Amino acid sequence: MFGLTALQLIAILLLTEIVALDSGGPQTQVISKPLFVGAVIGALLGDLKQGLFIGGTLQLMSMGIVGLGGASVPNYIITTIITTIVAIQSGEGYEIGLAVGLPVGMLFVNLDVLHKILNGYVMRWSQKSFNEHKFDKGIKVLYLHLVLMSLKYLIPVVVVLIAGQAVTETIVAALPTWLFNGMKVAGKILPVTGMAMLLNYMPVKKNFLYLCIGFVMYAYMGVGTLGVAIIGFGLAFKYYFDKTNGFASVQQTNNTNAGGLEDE
Repeated sequence: MFGLTALQLIAILLLTEIVALDSGGPQTQVISKPLFVGAVIGALLGDLKQGLFIGGTLQLMSMGIVGLGGASVPNYIITTIITTIVAIQSGEGYEIGLAVGLPVGMLFVNLDVLHKILNGYVMRWSQKSFNEHKFDKGIKVLYLHLVLMSLKYLIPVVVVLIAGQAVTETIVAALPTWLFNGMKVAGKILPVTGMAMLLNYMPVKKNFLYLCIGFVMYAYMGVGTLGVAIIGFGLAFKYYFDKTNGFASVQQTNNTNAGGLEDE
């Protein structure tokens, strides 16, 4: 199992279970994120830096992809878990991790569809129990949803862990050079694709100037991502107050208070 210790294996499965329950429940918007999951897995395997890199890369890839309504979409959290494990434990880098993790994330769509079909039967069973005034049974039946949600997340991870490093090495050895190089290129293109998809839903034309400023700062001035984000926040903050006359309102309030004191 990729040379994982029993403690590491338990911790990874526990994290997967927590993510599964969060995704099907409260959705804290912190735990169920590729960046968070990649960082935790990386820390567990002794390579936090690579875990953060993989998590951040897949976070960008997942932006703009949302399963609205009953739609099923690839699961980038599962992809992050598997990619990080394979990349760190095999020593082959994130390209090979993506070669294994991305297909599993895509195949997750089939598990998601099956899960939703089975959920329909669970709901009917529960509703039937309520109609028969068997309220305790109806409530207990609903807990099957959590079991199905857990299995949906745990099965892909367990299958890959059972397959182990030997299978991964076999896959790596079987990959032709052109495909391996293609995976490297794809690994660099996909985050940009995710960002481009996200920009489709944002008022880019209206705020194109800000996009240009951020691009020039990052590409030509050497400002890091965090620096660009902080400056972007400042510009957004000023834009909001200018449009809502926020500063004017604050100033007017201050003047009113000051005038009141003078009158007294």
